[in-house]
Parts: sequence; structure tokens; C-alpha cells
Amino acid sequence: MKKYLLLAFVVTTLISFNSCSKKDNDLNTPIEGLGGVRYQKTALDIALYENFTKPYNIEVIYRWDAGLMGYTTVLVPAEENKVLPVMNILKKGWIAPFEEIAGLLFVKKYIPKQYVLIGSYAYATNGNIVLGSADQGLKVNIFGINQINLKSAGGISQILGTVHHELAHMLHQNIMYPSDFELVSAGSYDSNGLSISQANARKAGFITGYGMTSPNEDFATLVATMLSNSKAEFDAMLDAIPEDSPGVNIGRTRLKEKENIIITYFLQAWNIDFRALQRKTAEARAALIN
Repeated sequence: MKKYLLLAFVVTTLISFNSCSKKDNDLNTPIEGLGGVRYQKTALDIALYENFTKPYNIEVIYRWDAGLMGYTTVLVPAEENKVLPVMNILKKGWIAPFEEIAGLLFVKKYIPKQYVLIGSYAYATNGNIVLGSADQGLKVNIFGINQINLKSAGGISQILGTVHHELAHMLHQNIMYPSDFELVSAGSYDSNGLSISQANARKAGFITGYGMTSPNEDFATLVATMLSNSKAEFDAMLDAIPEDSPGVNIGRTRLKEKENIIITYFLQAWNIDFRALQRKTAEARAALIN
């Protein structure tokens, strides 16, 4: 069974210097567009500028650029008719709730500033599908937009879950979550968590097997799951975890502890009422689905 991953990584840029003639190396020549390619602005470019760049200082890249999308994987460019629908899902289901609860200044300062939309999924070396990745909290890659059903509950939740996950990483990179969070499951983290089923991961106190791989992924997957579901939906997930023995439920107890730590962290570190944010994201997701 394929696993779906959200990766946070640092990309090292390699700069190569090629010999060229003096004429070709005229530094006074302006460079326009990706890789020096000149593009005519389209209605899509104008819409992205007016709705994302101008109000939020967000850049949306959908044209193919191997320098941003990587040289080591085979990927397909985004279909232009999918770009604005994907970004509107992000705006209504993610940016708007954060703007209402945390404020416009928070959105401008902390939400990643560059979004690279890629048509196909990326695949890890073990065959697992990569849904998204982030680079130092500044750039977010969203994969597979040509294949996602943007009108389905699953497709909408997948996109929102991806960005909730990457923003969670950005937050803890700026202000670390309390050490108590890691202590809840101390000794249970497993670098091979991807091979563990969701049911067994939850019995051990993790929302997914991917969350078992490290405390940071534990934090990000849990924040993303909480913000991709209403409180009632999340509570139902915990209630479905079977007991280890009569009256004993280690998985549910650990997840409730982590949930409470996250709520406190958002309030103390970011002055954000997590429950209010969770209600807004749930309402926005429901509106998009309907």
C-alpha cells in the first residue's frame, strides 16, 4: 500500500558557470521571466497577482521551471485550468480562516510566500507518493494537481491538509513547541513508521505512521489533522481507537495529551485561539465541499 508523504527539506542550489562570449555575457541585459524567458501576462497571471501577490505577498508559480521543481524526479507541469481553482481552495479554506482568527499581519509574515504547483505526484525512493514539500518555510510545492478532483471532499481535504502540515513545520521552526510534546511518546518514535498501519500508529498514540518517524512530523501531522477536521470529527477518530485492555487506551490518552499541548502552544506562542481556528477551517472546508 502506498503511503502519502508531506516532506520538509532544505534545498541546496548549485550554480554552474559556463563560458560565453562577451556579447552573451552583457550584464546590462534585463532578465525577464523564469530562466530569462519572456512571458506575456495572461488573465491567469493577473488574477493570481490581484488575489494573492498584491494582498498577501504570495507568488504562485505554475509554469515549468526545473530549477524549482527538481532535476531528480520525472514530473509533469500543471494544467493552467487547475491553477486558480487550487489557489482559491487555499484562499478560502486556509488563508481566510487564519486571517480572521490570527490577523492579516500573521498571514503576511508567516504563511509561506511561494507556491509551486506541479501537475503530477512525486515519488519517494520506496515508492511512496509525495503530496507536498516545503523549503525552509518559504516555498511550498503542491504535487498532483492535474489528478486531484477539486470538487470532491477528498481532493479539497488533501490540498488543505498539505498546507496545514507545511505551515505547522514553519511555526515550530520559528517558535519550538514545548518539550512536553515529545515526552508524551518518548521511546515510541520509529524511523520506519511509514511501514506501520494507521490503526497501529493510533494505538501507539500517533495520528499516522508518518507521524511516528520524528517528533516534528508527529507535531505537523497532528496539527494538520486537527485543522482538516472539526473537533467532533477529530474526537470521533480518537474514540474509534480500540482499548489496549479493559479501561486502558494508551493511544487515545497520548493523543489527547498532545492535542492539549498544541492548543496551549498556539495560544501562548502565537496568540491564536486554536478551537476558534479549527471551527473556521472546518466551516470553510464544508463550504468548499458543498
